Amino acid sequence: MKKIILTLLSSQILFGCGGSGSTPEKPEVIVEQPNIDEQIHDEIPTVNYQSSSIIEQVNFNSRQAIDYTEAMFDADFDLHWQRIGDNVNPINGVAKIIDVNGDMKLAITSLKGQVRVGIHAGKNLTEANELYFLYELTFNADYDFAKGGKLPGLGGLNLSDTNEIKPTGCRVEGQLADRGFSLRSMFREGGAAILYTYHQNNPNIALGDGKACGETFAYQHNGKDFSFQKAKTYLIEQYVKINDANQANGIVTIHVNGFKVLEKTDMVFSENGQYSINQLFIDIWHGGSTSNWAPSVDSTVVIDNIVLSDAPLTYSNN
Repeated sequence: MKKIILTLLSSQILFGCGGSGSTPEKPEVIVEQPNIDEQIHDEIPTVNYQSSSIIEQVNFNSRQAIDYTEAMFDADFDLHWQRIGDNVNPINGVAKIIDVNGDMKLAITSLKGQVRVGIHAGKNLTEANELYFLYELTFNADYDFAKGGKLPGLGGLNLSDTNEIKPTGCRVEGQLADRGFSLRSMFREGGAAILYTYHQNNPNIALGDGKACGETFAYQHNGKDFSFQKAKTYLIEQYVKINDANQANGIVTIHVNGFKVLEKTDMVFSENGQYSINQLFIDIWHGGSTSNWAPSVDSTVVIDNIVLSDAPLTYSNN
């Protein structure tokens, strides 16, 4: 009897101590999945700025840290039209070249309590049926998005129209009879990002009140509306394909840091095909036009690496 009891005790001790006949427990390995909501804010794609697909590129590495003047702006962009500063003062003091870790960039400041201060300009482009447009954007840590403001985008004008009424400013005329289209981005309250577009089928034209402000489409990521964050860098890439004449098959797609946030495939940019993509709208300012759009503090956004390309640069079509 004593031998049996000792044998049982010995086997229990060996098992409890991981002795012979036991299987040691392996530590549980926990693999953290990436937070796909945060990837878009934290992972900046690597871009080959030497790519043969690049048609035009503007960066500011040949500039010194200094006030950015109208003459510099025109030299860099070869402007078609411009309204810079606050409609009275020139760009001087509103825009500066700054050094960010040895990389020269353009910083544009919207002034406290003022709207439409910044850059509103346009550049003629060679007519293209499809085009990619990329730029790098960073809102400073103390930026006040306020009610919102404009950001750059592609567009088109009927250059045979001597009046050349631009498709901006809530004007019906700019969107009728093949007058033009514009596809600027916007930031809204809290940094909410949208596409702000004037186009031939804009439903606001039908309101009949003499005004037709742009139609808006929210950027979305992972099934939720997307917002810019302060002190984060974003590569915003816009793809536009002109519609066929008399067909609603124009395309605009937006990627942010390589993630698709918007796609529309039923647009009418030129009803009868009288023009294609021939404008770059360079807009960076708060507004709207009324005072409630104004920032509560001087608010600076930094822009760089403004590129036109005939192929995507931050994502793959494959």
